[in-house]
Amino acid sequence: MSGRLLDDTRISIIRLLLGAVVGIVSGIALGFLVGLSRTARIAVEPLINAFSGIAGIAWIPLALAWFGTGLAMSTFVIWNGMFFVVFANTILGVSRVPPTYAQAIFTLGGDRREVLRSVILPGALPDILTGVRVGLAFAWRSLIAAELMGSPMGLGQWVNEAATYQRTDRILAGCLTIAVLGVLLEALMVSWIARRTVVRWGTVAVAEERKAR
Repeated sequence: MSGRLLDDTRISIIRLLLGAVVGIVSGIALGFLVGLSRTARIAVEPLINAFSGIAGIAWIPLALAWFGTGLAMSTFVIWNGMFFVVFANTILGVSRVPPTYAQAIFTLGGDRREVLRSVILPGALPDILTGVRVGLAFAWRSLIAAELMGSPMGLGQWVNEAATYQRTDRILAGCLTIAVLGVLLEALMVSWIARRTVVRWGTVAVAEERKAR
């Protein structure tokens, strides 16, 4: 791998990680706030459906107009690709937790913080991780598209420049790097967390049984 490709790869990964952290944190935090209230869930459902139906790349021209071609633009594009998926799945996961579990904690003397930590978070985590997995795929594609359209560096720009000079070998190298990184990021960021949480706790099996019903 050439030095330029390494630099472009590093820049794209930094952009993705920064935007993903912002999207995941904001999506989970707001998802919990909305998911705990049935009234709030009903109120925001039309908004979620509306914004989720807009492809992430559709926001790129607006992001370029607002932020130029810098880090703020890529962060906004990635956040947009992550947020609504994580937000919607967090709401879904929180709403699926049976109220009887929380009541049992209160009966045993636990407070609301204990309910959130011991019941709602573990119960909602499978859906949250699903949202993160899907959101990462959306965010990765949106970032590459943003770099293709208006970024001086990054894997998207690498492919764009290769296409300009009709360098098929460089195009294939860039596309292969994008594909491999997508697989690695999903394995490192999502599968690793899942194996140490929901798989170990047995929550995944419970969630699958619930879906089968």
